[in-house]
Amino acid sequence: MPAEELTVVQKCGVCATELGTFTVKKDNMMLMSNETIWCSVCNADQPEVRDLAGRSSAIEEEQGSYASNLPVSEGPRPGRS
Repeated sequence: MPAEELTVVQKCGVCATELGTFTVKKDNMMLMSNETIWCSVCNADQPEVRDLAGRSSAIEEEQGSYASNLPVSEGPRPGRS
């Protein structure tokens, strides 16, 4: 039975620039990192932030499917005096 592989995105912890990707077996995945990574935008070693590829767009898509909030009425509320 083949293990599912996921793509992990490496980002700069300061400017959030995407710096690289790698694939890893789901069983071996570790998103927490204390490592630093070279950021060409910041021109320095910065803390590495890891995230799953496509996760941000999936969150935005899901939030876009939510019903919009109705405006709050300024009138009196039932049951309150």
